Amino acid sequence: MKERAIFIARYYFSLIALSALYKILFLLFDTGDSQCSIGDCLNVLFYGLPHDFAVAGYFAVIPLLIAIISIFRTLPIGKFLTGYNWFTAFVFTLAFLADITLYPYWEFKLDASVLMYLDSPANAFASIAVWHIILLILLLCSGTYGIFRLLKAACTQCIKGFRMPGGSKKPLAENRWAMLVLHIFIGGVIFLGIRGGISESTNNIGTVYFSDREILNHAAVNPVFSFLYSYINMEDFTEEYRFFEESERAEIFAALYPKDDAISDTLLNCRRPNIVTIILEGMSAELIEELGGMKDVTPNFSRIAKEGVLFTNCYANSFRTDRGLICALSGYPSFPKTSVMKSTAKSQKLPSLASSLAKAGYTNTFIYGGDINFTNMRGYLYSTGYGRIIADKDFSAAERSTHRWGAGDDVVLSRLYETIMEQGTSPWHITCLTLSSHEPWTVPYDRIKGDEVANSFAFTDEELGKFIERLKQSGKWENTLVILISDHSVVGYPKGIAQTDKGRNHIPLLLTGGAIKEPKRIETLCNQQDLAATILPQLGLSGSDFPFSRNVLSPSYSYPFAYHCFNNGLSIIDSTGFTVYDLNSRKTIHNEPAEGGEERLRRAKTILQTTYTDFHNK
Repeated sequence: MKERAIFIARYYFSLIALSALYKILFLLFDTGDSQCSIGDCLNVLFYGLPHDFAVAGYFAVIPLLIAIISIFRTLPIGKFLTGYNWFTAFVFTLAFLADITLYPYWEFKLDASVLMYLDSPANAFASIAVWHIILLILLLCSGTYGIFRLLKAACTQCIKGFRMPGGSKKPLAENRWAMLVLHIFIGGVIFLGIRGGISESTNNIGTVYFSDREILNHAAVNPVFSFLYSYINMEDFTEEYRFFEESERAEIFAALYPKDDAISDTLLNCRRPNIVTIILEGMSAELIEELGGMKDVTPNFSRIAKEGVLFTNCYANSFRTDRGLICALSGYPSFPKTSVMKSTAKSQKLPSLASSLAKAGYTNTFIYGGDINFTNMRGYLYSTGYGRIIADKDFSAAERSTHRWGAGDDVVLSRLYETIMEQGTSPWHITCLTLSSHEPWTVPYDRIKGDEVANSFAFTDEELGKFIERLKQSGKWENTLVILISDHSVVGYPKGIAQTDKGRNHIPLLLTGGAIKEPKRIETLCNQQDLAATILPQLGLSGSDFPFSRNVLSPSYSYPFAYHCFNNGLSIIDSTGFTVYDLNSRKTIHNEPAEGGEERLRRAKTILQTTYTDFHNK
């Protein structure tokens, strides 16, 4: 009975050992001038385990199934495993060699983009010396053979106990069901390793990111996992959303995103304020009376708005947190079906508010009470300038249980305040993402009875009000700029609101804090995507790194509009009206008014085509 379990365990951990060995080789050969200590190496091995568990699980599934079948009938397991071991050895060796060879040129881990070059192998190898190709072939052969021998050693002794054909006996009938239960349990453990545990998020590239040093994060990534993950999530960006010829596209796009760091209105009373950016989960203008929404849901926000600079016509670019974060923090567009954050190799190339501030001497911290690995958030944040991340595991078990998604907003905003109090005199920037205003709408609060959605947002508003009052009483308030913005609007609330409703994606954008020169309302139509290029010039910094973010306070901002993508659709609002287009049916589903709708749609299609091309080329 135990031989089969030992066989699966040895096979599984042999593959994990192979992955660990490769990571050490990667650190030895591909770290360039970066110095890596023994501690760095141990961290790479430890934090990289989720990928290694997943990859070992993928390749252990077939042997596990064969072991289960062999409980009930005899099979030629030895011959099958020989072939399977050769296959596994070849896949691992090829992935390791490709990764360690290409990384110095790509500066990101092996992914499915390598497949784009396989239709022209001559061009792919044109820049590689003949001796290098010969060396790679020799390494591929020897590596495959070496790994095959390792896997064979893991199998040979154990499968002798399987009692296969050749004079051996079948297992006793009374042991079969016990053996089956054991193997099902082993399968469950393997599945958890593949999935990445039992948390809300599943394994992704950023799961293993742990450092603000990119090379260490890349070293922790298993190249087999990276390739499979990117292949599963791959889209054909070369063919999708090609609406116009290049000359026509360029002509339309030229006037949409002007670059201008000049400011027609100075909002701040100092050039280098400390900055707190609070991203309010799902906060919609429909919930804020000051923006024309429901009464008495968010009274604290409305009160704070009267003391700060309120942008009354800001709209979300997207519909999910992972997309909204990219829009707000990197000034980069969202897409109908693609999450930029999930694409590690591309998202790490994005500009960001944090990286621009870091160049100006700011330190960057990110605080979130939930699973920081969700949708590759950790990988994106470390890659774009955040040196410190405070997330789920930095809160106690009791704190993490205050909401389904993690630590509630009372806990997180309290930690935000404490973190602010720890800051020194150098300029700093802290971003905080809230989570209590997210379904299942369970909060320790019951002010708005009979409406659990509104009550959840009221709770966030209550805790926000407390935080602002505490900060006002501290010595940090006077030199601090507080930015309040939403990641997206709440889905389906109020009941019946749809993408064809103009207010569907209307969100708050409010600047407050002691660094604000005077309260005012700015009625200019804009997107959350415009935050970076609007704020940086107020600090005397350039927003030129953000090609799709506009300085809405510049004299050249002559065509205000708000663009939005949702699943297989897009919309655009400008001074002429509101248009919604369905990408599946390729039809306009809403025009308000019909006059000007065709031109609005041309501009929206141009934005989608341009941004998709830009994303493809990153």
